[in-house]
Amino acid sequence: MTDDLAPAIPVHRGIGALSLADGITLTPTGAVIDADVTFEQFCTGLQICQELANGAMWALGDLLHYGDQRGDWGEMYTQALEVTQKSYSTLTKAAWVSRTYPPDQRVHSVSWSHHREAISEKDPVARHALLLRASVEGLSREAVRELAIGERPPTPPSHTCPQCGHQW
Repeated sequence: MTDDLAPAIPVHRGIGALSLADGITLTPTGAVIDADVTFEQFCTGLQICQELANGAMWALGDLLHYGDQRGDWGEMYTQALEVTQKSYSTLTKAAWVSRTYPPDQRVHSVSWSHHREAISEKDPVARHALLLRASVEGLSREAVRELAIGERPPTPPSHTCPQCGHQW
């Protein structure tokens, strides 16, 4: 017998519902927004949503870095590709950024993307100073990229996809 009221995503794999602000609820498929949400509630919802998205990239990278360090999980990236439905490139970039910035070296007031763009600054002290500057001056990730390396994007370490053999 099936339960027509069962969630589309099993409880053990989904986040269920999460309140972003009064009248705004995050679900596994988007936001449910009450018709009478105020502008302040809307802005709070946006801010929390962005913090969750930013934190999710850090968490994804941290989990992958942990799996890399274990070394005894075999085809860990193949499993991660299946579970996350993200590209191999996305997964390796997330792990690369987390590896480059241990949690105590992350500047919480700028995004994961800011950190990714700053990686091209090879000197860790100068890189951290650049992220602090981005925080204080409100610099975009594009501005951080230009300050770190000019116009060209950073190149992550070369990786080979375990499924198709494509190299990045």
